[in-house]
Amino acid sequence: MNRIPGSVSIDGALRSIGDSSCLTVGSAPDNDIVVDHHLVSGHHLRIEWRGEGWWAGCVDRDAVVVTAGRAVTDLPITSSARLHLGNAASGPVLVVALDDDCWRPLADIGDSHSDMAFQTIGRTSGNDIVVDDMLASRHHARLSGHPGGLLIEDVGSSNGTYLDGRRIDRSLLTDGAVVTIGNTDFHVRGGALVRSRAPRAIVADGLSVRGVGLTVDGGKELLHDVDFSARPGTLTAVIGPSGAGKSTVSKVVAGLVTPTAGQVTFAGHDVHAEYDALRTRIGMVPQQDVLHHKLTLRQALRFAAELRLPPDLSTADRDAVIADVLGELQLLEHLDTRVDTLSGGQRKRASVAMELLTGPSLLILDEPTSGLDPALDRQVMSALRRLADAGRVVLVVTHSLTYLTMCDQVLLLAPGGKTAFAGPPDRVPEALGTHDWAEIFAHVAAHPDSAHREHLRRNGRRASTPPTRRPAGRATAAPQTTALRQCSTVARRQVRLILADRGYLAFLAAMPVVLGLLTLVIPGSRGFGVNDVADTAGEALQILVILVIGAGFMGTALTVRDLVGERDIFERERAVGLRPGAYLAAKIAVFFAATTLQVAVMVTITYVGKGVPTGGVAGSAPVELFLALAVLACVGALVGLVISASVRSTEQTMPPLVIIVISQLVFCGGLFRLTTPGLAQLSWVFPSYWGYAGAASAVDLNRISPLAPQTAGAMLWEPGALNSTLSFSALLLIATVLVSYTVGRLSSR
Repeated sequence: MNRIPGSVSIDGALRSIGDSSCLTVGSAPDNDIVVDHHLVSGHHLRIEWRGEGWWAGCVDRDAVVVTAGRAVTDLPITSSARLHLGNAASGPVLVVALDDDCWRPLADIGDSHSDMAFQTIGRTSGNDIVVDDMLASRHHARLSGHPGGLLIEDVGSSNGTYLDGRRIDRSLLTDGAVVTIGNTDFHVRGGALVRSRAPRAIVADGLSVRGVGLTVDGGKELLHDVDFSARPGTLTAVIGPSGAGKSTVSKVVAGLVTPTAGQVTFAGHDVHAEYDALRTRIGMVPQQDVLHHKLTLRQALRFAAELRLPPDLSTADRDAVIADVLGELQLLEHLDTRVDTLSGGQRKRASVAMELLTGPSLLILDEPTSGLDPALDRQVMSALRRLADAGRVVLVVTHSLTYLTMCDQVLLLAPGGKTAFAGPPDRVPEALGTHDWAEIFAHVAAHPDSAHREHLRRNGRRASTPPTRRPAGRATAAPQTTALRQCSTVARRQVRLILADRGYLAFLAAMPVVLGLLTLVIPGSRGFGVNDVADTAGEALQILVILVIGAGFMGTALTVRDLVGERDIFERERAVGLRPGAYLAAKIAVFFAATTLQVAVMVTITYVGKGVPTGGVAGSAPVELFLALAVLACVGALVGLVISASVRSTEQTMPPLVIIVISQLVFCGGLFRLTTPGLAQLSWVFPSYWGYAGAASAVDLNRISPLAPQTAGAMLWEPGALNSTLSFSALLLIATVLVSYTVGRLSSR
């Protein structure tokens, strides 16, 4: 068998293999590839051809090679391999990439065009075409002959099969077409399916931003004719004064915002036209951390891996991916450390780790060093340098100028999103006439148009206004897992978050106890019994007020800070395929269970101290009262989610919470007569009104309290199936409106 050609990459340098049958790696000068690193042995690794394939093997007895989180001494290279020399935490990374392989229909297919003969494509070794990519399903697609050429069919994969950026179920392939499975591209050439054997972190084509402009409603121009490129293995810094559009550029390049002019391509694909096919190749780390701080790093990454990686991956497979990523970022020792106890630099690298789970070859970071001291700043920039050296395109938006020399190029933006400089950092003084960044920023801020014209002149370009190509908008990815699986993952994560926050858990546990004890403070000893004592005639009425308002308050307080508190996390997860409906359904399920348990505790304390209500169908009054309060608490939880979805910060949740609780108290119907025209109708929109009616009906309040008829002024408190059904139906209608609004808010962000 002829040797398969390929390349070896380390520290950004490429070396071909295939001309000879053996290539050695080590720190000694007689190696084919010399790596000057204290963890690399004199003769560390040999890459050799063994008749039917390439192998990587340790040479020195003490040499260590780590891949996928485990140490190996001999490794077959079937498509590509990422090898850490010395250890996974700090050892240099060597990447082996084999060149193209191709598949044609089997010989009998070409003659018979039989639909029964095909070649399978998938992640596991039992397939005819093995895609060594965690994002490919075990059985992903199949290839067969057809009178019109090659036919490819998706066989129920998680992440989908893409043809020229469009997700397809079944399609004929023509020459020049590109089939994407996971992070792997196949090209159709001469009736054959040809795969580029480059590893996930190395792409043949880098990033190209050509004439990008962005104009929003009102005609305000945020970006103007932004033009630059970045090849694999490079680190690019985006800098500029405030208001220059740095973060906007990062969002456009990441595919999150669609430009109104120009084009962004990566690896030969249009980022915005083919975003769904590219989403796993692009990692975006926003300025705010996208990790739940109360979870350990292992827990946070496991939940993220469940949402982002195919569901047919085992827990061991996902853990191997996590170990490999953390090893590359030197975070393995912090695997079981809570995120909120990590240093600022470690937390930022942990956010990067979440993005690396899908093996992106384009990594974009927005202000990763914001708020960090100089030492942590250098730590983060050094980590980004290593990520770029592994073959990725890394783009970092930063205000810090201290370590720009670590970057391969700098993109300097002037206000209005105009390019003032693009090139290596050591050419800044020559191009801008000074090395004083304060002076440079002051100049481009004061004269953005002239700075842009000078940049165009230096690069031999003329100023132009690229044609409008599409309205600005936000791209979203097609979900890669089922709604049920996403719902299960988010629900389990929510439970873990509640249990991990001991202070919050103690508050949730204490709230129903306190509210239950408050009912015992009410004067009287009849409880839910018939009360004709003048001084305590309103005892049952007052007990119900506390129970009803308490149930609604517990539900609302449980959820009011939740959605706004993890908005940054949700928006990033939505960008990689999380459904808003599945996300909200998981939250609702957990919060409904939690608040129902709270109501059970509150009601139990009341029953013990004030007695159990009698009556109802077959003596079911205690159950009916509990159900009325539980449903009200669940609707209260939905009210809290509406508030949380509407405000911009957790600090803004308290005023609406107070207003809602007081309004619920006033309009519940247990304080005064609600018969004034307009006031009575207004009370119908409050859940507490219907919750109180359901509770009053359950205990037959009109019978046991002589004050009840005068306060109620209506027949809703009479026991009976009709009144109970009306109360529950009204609460269900209110719940439907609240859920619809919340889903709309989540989907529109």
